[in-house]
Amino acid sequence: MKQHTTPIIISDSGIQKLDRISLNSKVYNEDWIQEICFQSPNLLPFEEIEPIFNGMIPICRELLVESGSVDLIFINESGFITIGECKLWRNPEARRKVIGQILDYAKDIAKWNYSKFEQECLKARKGNEKSLFDLVQNFCPDIEESSFIDNIQKNLSKGRFLLTLIGDGIRENMEELVKYIHREGNLNFTLALIEIPVFENQKNSEIIVTPRILAKTKEIERIVYKLSDDIQPDEIEHQKEENTSKTISEKVYFERLQKSIGKDQTKSFQTFIETLKTELNIIPKLGRGKTVSLNLKSANGIYNFASIQETGEVWFYGIVYNTELIGDKSIGVDYLKKLANIVNGEFFDTYKVWNWCVKKNGMYINITEYLKHQREWVNLISETLEKINRLEEDN
Repeated sequence: MKQHTTPIIISDSGIQKLDRISLNSKVYNEDWIQEICFQSPNLLPFEEIEPIFNGMIPICRELLVESGSVDLIFINESGFITIGECKLWRNPEARRKVIGQILDYAKDIAKWNYSKFEQECLKARKGNEKSLFDLVQNFCPDIEESSFIDNIQKNLSKGRFLLTLIGDGIRENMEELVKYIHREGNLNFTLALIEIPVFENQKNSEIIVTPRILAKTKEIERIVYKLSDDIQPDEIEHQKEENTSKTISEKVYFERLQKSIGKDQTKSFQTFIETLKTELNIIPKLGRGKTVSLNLKSANGIYNFASIQETGEVWFYGIVYNTELIGDKSIGVDYLKKLANIVNGEFFDTYKVWNWCVKKNGMYINITEYLKHQREWVNLISETLEKINRLEEDN
């Protein structure tokens, strides 16, 4: 069972515990939750759920689809779509139906092409914008129109959505309802339950909202299928095995990487990542769908051994800086110098310490060059980790 504490306010006059507003109160309703989420999408932790869905822009409320009315639609500059459904969970019927409802909405939208999606969103928005692109460009001036439209079309055809159930008082057994998705295997989506408990400051009647993710489908047991009308049963089993471990953000990153370095090299990189996980407990961190960072987190900091961009370029973030913080800058320097030697590059230290790295002829080196020396790289990371561990223990 999840346990959460009540927020407090600490001031010169002392510590004040906030009062949670009862579910049965008339202070707020589902429309109120919709409004604050629409006006302040940064309230919702999209990036924590799926990094590729970061930077959501509110598009419309009450979008009419075949099976009903969608509470909230968001889009980001990369053309990824978030569907939000707001509920207060005040009756068992709502709790039983809501997941099936949002899945129906997603299936309806996945049938649309870009023109239909744009038309219906603008109709629901009731604004003055002539296109979705114009709307999004107000937030992201440098966006490129053809890529934006192509990305939305691709995500519609693949059913790539972030589905969010948003509300106060989500009961613990709501997580069990997520298993409903196993009966709806025709969308490539991530489903998340977001609770936004509401508290009141009695001194000035301020309302405080504290969002938290209760569950997402990968945590429970995520099954993803590619949207297709002619898929065969044996293909379903194969896809289930392939896809259960990948979020949408991971899939998009590796698709982009594959375009840059090819299928075989991408598979080789994935194998390398698995080696680092198994042998050294280094867990890759995905950053907004464009970077995979090979990080190890300890009590004293995060050590980044490389960050691989979607283009295949290998960057570095703070390995020297963070080893200096624990008392021995030379650990990070030695790591970069030895790695430069392995790939026939140069140790690059002409900018801020945080950005010291490995380059060749002033350019970042592609992951394909590093993959030619996988075992040497793993051994070097292992050697560097041992130095870090000894230093942390001594401190």
